[in-house]
Amino acid sequence: MTTLKDKREAILQAMLELVAERGFHDAPMSVVAKRAGASAGIIYHYFPSKDELIRALYFHVKAKMSRFLIEGHVAGMSAEQAFKQVWINAYRFYRTHQQEMKFLDQYESSPYCVTYSEAELLASQDQNFVVLMKLFRQKSAGGPLNNLPLEVLGDLSIGVAARLARREKALKKDVLEKAAAACWRAVT
Repeated sequence: MTTLKDKREAILQAMLELVAERGFHDAPMSVVAKRAGASAGIIYHYFPSKDELIRALYFHVKAKMSRFLIEGHVAGMSAEQAFKQVWINAYRFYRTHQQEMKFLDQYESSPYCVTYSEAELLASQDQNFVVLMKLFRQKSAGGPLNNLPLEVLGDLSIGVAARLARREKALKKDVLEKAAAACWRAVT
């Protein structure tokens, strides 16, 4: 028997696949419904509009990514060790989650985009994101990072990992570690 949670997950997965394959504008709700094995009415039961479905998918993907990013994090790690672990995890996430990467690329360069100032909303929905926010605060907030805008810090850290992950050939472990260390120096 399919649960309501399973149906919601199927709808999110169908939208993820379609956006990764065809983009936002070529992902009609009728095709989402067919691919998810749901009626349009069921989709609108969970998501009042296509825009709300896309926004919910963004939060779903970011939650998945947050879980992946904190893998291997141990309480008591230095901020530098934690940063490097998260950075390498980000690289691996982008290498192994191609649909999510394509979706995030489109979403984060679209009018749908949640800005860094709305990170509190993500944190309220995802405890893993809270861990990341506590680990990587600016010096003005008691953290280790430079007091640059969050967008800049993001591009100098996770953004670099994402760009490197797009390359056809995977980087070797020693190169990843050096890149993570270089990014750490850039943001601190």
